[in-house]
Amino acid sequence: MEIYYLIVGIALCGILVSIWNNRQENKQMQENVDESHPSASASLSDHDESGNQARTRDLFLDTLIKLGCQYELADGDNERIDFFYQGECFSAYASNYKLYVSLWDTYWKQVELQDINEVCCLRKAINTSNINARVTTIYTIDEANSKMIVHSKSTIPFLSSMPVIENYLRTELNVFSVLII
Repeated sequence: MEIYYLIVGIALCGILVSIWNNRQENKQMQENVDESHPSASASLSDHDESGNQARTRDLFLDTLIKLGCQYELADGDNERIDFFYQGECFSAYASNYKLYVSLWDTYWKQVELQDINEVCCLRKAINTSNINARVTTIYTIDEANSKMIVHSKSTIPFLSSMPVIENYLRTELNVFSVLII
């Protein structure tokens, strides 16, 4: 039994040393990044979770204006923003207290449930898309109208420290247009 405790103790010491070494390496790497790119550590945070600043929603709205997008703020929902981009209607969920924006393109394809071949092909295409694309595609079933409806979603970081943020948002929105199902 004493050998068992000895082996367990040695294993625990090895694990602790490994964790300590890993933390030291990470700390050294962060110091190297901070020295070579002074703004890098700020760009990875943009604050909040009570370090304040953030203002993600305000930044998102300003960026939509720069892209020439008309938008409407949803009644009764402090975070939802509806807007058009290249003829497609999107909904975004953005808060000034979070560093991410969720983008939704809803109801962009509908298929009759009775069309079994189309439903099967659509389900396969959605699964393939979810494996290969960074935008998540889902379907819902509208039983009252006997339809399968397709929606897509992406959650992206949205920080004021990102360079040329309009191009970043444009690129993210364009990803939705390549979803051809």
